[in-house]
Formats: sequence, structure tokens, C-alpha cells
Amino acid sequence: MKISTSFMFDRAIERITDQQNQLSTSQAQMAQGKRIITPSDAPDKAAAIARLRGEIDRQQGHANTLKVAQERFSAEETSLSSVTDVLIRMKELGVQAANGTLGTMDRKAVAAELSTLRDQVLSLANSRDDTGNYLFSGTRVNTVPFSENPLGQVLYQGDQTQTSVPAGAERTVAYTRSGTDVFSRVIRDGSTGATPGTASFFDAMDQFVDAVEGSQPQGIQTGLADLGQMIDNISLAQAKNGSDQSVVRLQLDVISDTNLRLKSSLSDIEDLDYATALANMNKRVLSLQATMSSFSKVTELNVFDYLR
Repeated sequence: MKISTSFMFDRAIERITDQQNQLSTSQAQMAQGKRIITPSDAPDKAAAIARLRGEIDRQQGHANTLKVAQERFSAEETSLSSVTDVLIRMKELGVQAANGTLGTMDRKAVAAELSTLRDQVLSLANSRDDTGNYLFSGTRVNTVPFSENPLGQVLYQGDQTQTSVPAGAERTVAYTRSGTDVFSRVIRDGSTGATPGTASFFDAMDQFVDAVEGSQPQGIQTGLADLGQMIDNISLAQAKNGSDQSVVRLQLDVISDTNLRLKSSLSDIEDLDYATALANMNKRVLSLQATMSSFSKVTELNVFDYLR
């Protein structure tokens, strides 16, 4: 078989180029700390890496949504707790006003404090979360939930729509709440002498303040019964809030564990074993040096040297 000088050169250069490419790949792996630099290095592993990264991103997005919901629930909890404290104080003042030993001026003084507390409850009902959205306006998060008209009546400006966020397999938690679900109407059965029916949260509160200011025993008793319902309704809202927070915390723990497992699997496929990689790189350096040394000696051989 006749082997030309050109063929020898081509084969040697091809081998050197191949070894240089392998050495460049090893150096890139060392620099990036990754086994796979391009998908063509290992298509099956590259597909697994893409799938794992996509799932990690999806889980992280879910966690971010739940963290926003958790912050909103925390703001709701603070607001509802404050409302409960104010309502309890109003009931205490109502019991005091119902005492027959109080005079008209004393009740007017109590009514003045009750009026201030009523305004405080209204302010709390219009609380915002950390992003500036209103807590109790349903999906109309940029609309003040409760506002007073020129007659002093408090009207609900939000909507009844409730949105939810996923919190686990086939489970959701409420993200927005309607103000009328939290600050709900009171039901009067006529046991205190009032006409049976219902009254909105703030109408009932205003009627109570007026009854105390006007020294109206029946109105005061009705107001005390209304306050009892208000406290119970707010307590139910607090319980629901606490339940939702518990679900969100549990799901965040699940996501954290899932992400840890996914990242571990990704690391097993993607991360570089530096000891092995360094040994391979050194081996390729020596192999390239040996090939280049051999090539330089081969190029010195020709027919004229042989004849000489």
C-alpha cells in the first residue's frame, strides 16, 4: 500500500486537531463546572437537564405566587385582629352605656368614643397589603372597599368575586376576599325589640352609636347583640385566614423539598467531578504533546534523508 507524504500530514493534523478539541472541551468543563457544555455533547442528558430546569422554574414560580399570597394573608390577619380588638372595646362601652346609673351626658361621652372607634373600624376595613392593593374589595384591588356617601352612609364599592391560587394537588386558597363576606350583615330576630331583618355591618354600628348618644335602651341592647354577631363573623374570617396560611406554609414546605430533590438530580447529571476532569485534562495534554512530538519527527523523514 502506497502512503503519500500528504496523507501522513493530513492524518497527523486531523489527530492533533481532534485532541486539541478534546482538550478545549475539558478546559471549558473545568471553567464552567459542568459536564455538558453543548447539547451535542450528550443529547439524552441535555434533554434531562432541560426538563429538570423547567420543572425547577415552574416550582419556583408557584412558590413566588404563594409567598405573595402569604404576605397578603399576614396583612389580613393584622387588620382582622385589630378589628376584633376595636369591636370588643365597643361592646365594653355598650355594656357601660346600658347601665341605668349613667346620665345623658355620660352616654354622650361614651357615644363620642364609640364614634371614633367606628371610624377606626372603617379605616381597618380599607386596609392595603404591602403592594398597595386593598385587602377587602374582591378583585377590585385598586378601589376603596368602603366609602361614605354625602349622607354618612357606608357603601361597599368592591365586588363579590373571589380569586384563588393553587396550593397543592387539587387544592386552592382564596387570594382575594369580598368585604361583605368579612364585614357581613347582622341578622336581627326581634329578641331585643328591634324589627326582625338584617342590617349592613356599618349601618348597624351607626345605629348603635346613635342609640347610645340618644340614651335609647332598646337600641343599645340591639347594638350589643349586633356587636356580638360582628365579633363572631370577624372571628370566622380570622379562622379562615389562619387555615389558608397553614395550607400555604405546608405547600411552600412541599415545594422546598421538591426543589431540593430536583436540584440534587440536576447536580448528579450536570455538575462536574473536578478530580476526574482534572485527570482527564492532564491526560489529554500529555497525549497532545506526544502526538505533536511524534508528528515533528515524522515530518523530518523523507526519501532524500534515506538515500543520504
